[in-house]
Amino acid sequence: MFAQAETREERGLNIFELGKVKRLTENEYLVASQSGNGTYHVSRIEAKWVCECLDHKLRGVSCKHIYATIFSTTLREKVSSQNFAPDTDTQIDIPEKCLVCGSNHIQKWGFRYRKNGTRNQRYKCLSCRHRWDITPNAAFAQMRTNPKAVLVALDLYFKGISLRKIQDHLKQFEQTNVSFVAVYKWIRKYVALMENYAKTLQPQLLSGVWHADEMKVNVHGKWHWLWNIMDSDTRYILASHVALGRGTTEARQAFKIAKANSDPEGEPTFLISDKLPSYRAAVEHEFRNTVHFAGVGIQGQVSNNRIERFHGTVRERNKVMRAIKKPDTSIIDGQRIYYNYIRPHMALDGKTPAEVAGIDLQLGPNKWEAIIRKAAEEKPKP
Repeated sequence: MFAQAETREERGLNIFELGKVKRLTENEYLVASQSGNGTYHVSRIEAKWVCECLDHKLRGVSCKHIYATIFSTTLREKVSSQNFAPDTDTQIDIPEKCLVCGSNHIQKWGFRYRKNGTRNQRYKCLSCRHRWDITPNAAFAQMRTNPKAVLVALDLYFKGISLRKIQDHLKQFEQTNVSFVAVYKWIRKYVALMENYAKTLQPQLLSGVWHADEMKVNVHGKWHWLWNIMDSDTRYILASHVALGRGTTEARQAFKIAKANSDPEGEPTFLISDKLPSYRAAVEHEFRNTVHFAGVGIQGQVSNNRIERFHGTVRERNKVMRAIKKPDTSIIDGQRIYYNYIRPHMALDGKTPAEVAGIDLQLGPNKWEAIIRKAAEEKPKP
């Protein structure tokens, strides 16, 4: 696949990262031109953003200056809000009996204060004197860092912010002084936890129309191919597979992963792809009754623009990375989890693909904290 020109969203992210957005008031901003000639006035009227540039005036779309402003306001709101604080309203099961002797004679016994700034309620058994505490989110029980900083790091990373910029942000606004290497270790740890949990979830409301496409990714200085399979109506990503080649074997592997992550039947009614010969051969091997539309473009009644748009989202994340470290990296899994379960989709009326696909986990406003908590609860005990 040939590399596509940068989208307005990607150019907006570049403007934001260069610090060219200046806040005038709560709803008015000045955005410097990407060429360095002048500025543009961007304002918010009720829920709509308006820019004075020709791109917005003539086409009526969100221009790169509006996207840059949205990135700026989103980051500022994250800093000032409590959106990523540990959920204080999380329901904790109060023990009814001692964990050791089974006695009902238990009472509260102070708190355990942890190095990350949180505290856990402790209990004492009056019969055997056993004492223990209950952790609201077991996934953060051994973390020295405040869970809020970890959640902020996860969110910013998958929104396209680099590790070093996240490190600087945590130091300035969360009073958390850690290295960018530590941030990366957090991401790997919690992505692995969430991925194991996501494997237990299956969408129930798929449309039966799948989009398949591949894109180039840099893996440790060598070009690989990222194969993605998406359900059409729900935008749910069924497979993201990194492989060295783009032959029939690699296409079949992507289809196998998609079948394992789909409904019990595991076979789409229609599959849409470009004219790469590997798809036709892979469909013949992996599916029995699937109708394959090959050679489609981005226009016409049958198009592949939905998966192409997803690739734009992937490039937005990967553009700040020099290269992916290895093919089985947790970053690819994290991108899929972020897209399926965390990121609201504009084409789905603000719902996530998982919600539309019938996987409603009731995550609430703080989706990162909620899905990590659920993943920790479902993790098999050693």
